[in-house]
Amino acid sequence: MDPPTDTQSCLTTTSAVSSTLPHHQLDSRSDLTTAPSVHTDLSSTNEYKNRYQHPNVALEMDQWFSMVDRYGFFDQGIPSQDDQRKKAKEVERAEKWASMAKPLMDNGFHDFDYTSKFINRVYKGIPDCWRRDAWYFMCTNRWKDASQDKELHRQYESYKTLETPSEKQIDLDIPRTMHNHIMFRQRYGSGQCTLFDVLCAFSNYDTQVGYCQGMASIVAILLMYFEDDKAFMILVHMFQRDNLHDLFITGFPALMRAFAIQDNLMKRYAPKLAKHLGHLDISTDMYATRWYITLFTGNVVSYPTLLRIWDVYFMHGFDVFYAVALALLLTSKKRLLASDMEEALMILNGTIDVQDDQFIALVKKMFERSQRHLPHLKKDTNSLQVPT
Repeated sequence: MDPPTDTQSCLTTTSAVSSTLPHHQLDSRSDLTTAPSVHTDLSSTNEYKNRYQHPNVALEMDQWFSMVDRYGFFDQGIPSQDDQRKKAKEVERAEKWASMAKPLMDNGFHDFDYTSKFINRVYKGIPDCWRRDAWYFMCTNRWKDASQDKELHRQYESYKTLETPSEKQIDLDIPRTMHNHIMFRQRYGSGQCTLFDVLCAFSNYDTQVGYCQGMASIVAILLMYFEDDKAFMILVHMFQRDNLHDLFITGFPALMRAFAIQDNLMKRYAPKLAKHLGHLDISTDMYATRWYITLFTGNVVSYPTLLRIWDVYFMHGFDVFYAVALALLLTSKKRLLASDMEEALMILNGTIDVQDDQFIALVKKMFERSQRHLPHLKKDTNSLQVPT
């Protein structure tokens, strides 16, 4: 089976980008070190929608395409020998994924057999040109939950044209989202236009959630791999599968439960570190709000590491983020134990550098260990009183 694009070209652009532009940062990826902002009212007007109607794609490409790395980011430095090695390895893995994929389906995606080989290859890292197909396959429960996609497509085309009370806040947040990526660099450019459309459409789809700041960077990542309508559809599938609705509604009940679960798991698997952070009066919400509310897109780790995290997230669901949080804390354990409060918060609220293969192996280990405790932890935290 041939891959969606040839294996060399898939290393310089992702499949969705070929229909618009190319890819990410959250100094540029939105500042989310504190509690997320919530919905903003807007009087009835077309002011914001009109700004997003006339992107000049050719100008954007001419200005910047030669200045970015293979993911579409600026200022990433000169490629190293290690970068070349990783690129060659990805070509090899892309060929293996091509042989594993089934013929293209009517929905524009490839199918896969969900086998131990597939699972192992997800943990090794999905080649960039196969992420679109593999993520959608996993997020829709291997297509079992994709029966509503035609209706979701129709709703997207309708909802993106409607006004929403969140338009002003969305317009304010878009320039701060992934500004270091070519797709979102140009104010009112093509990438910002599609980001605005998807966020507005979703705010009309789920009016109780509307829009919350962390959603912008999540949708931006999706748009690097999916066309705008499919980005909307997979976002809906993510909300349905993992109950992300409760992560963003007023009071953020799922976020409060995530803090409680992480605290419990830390006491089990990193008791010395948990005790040290407690002595420093550092509570989980002081750093992990940004982790969970952005699904780790908030400049928590480097972009290649984020993709590896999302590979396993789409395979296992939200529970894997507890393992990611534990792995980040364990990876930083030595530095944190030697830190005072200010230094520890700088580490935890910064971008944590990890070695990808070793880090994902640790995530896998912590995920497997945590599975025995999560059912009763979830049951216990469901009774938490969440402020409204």
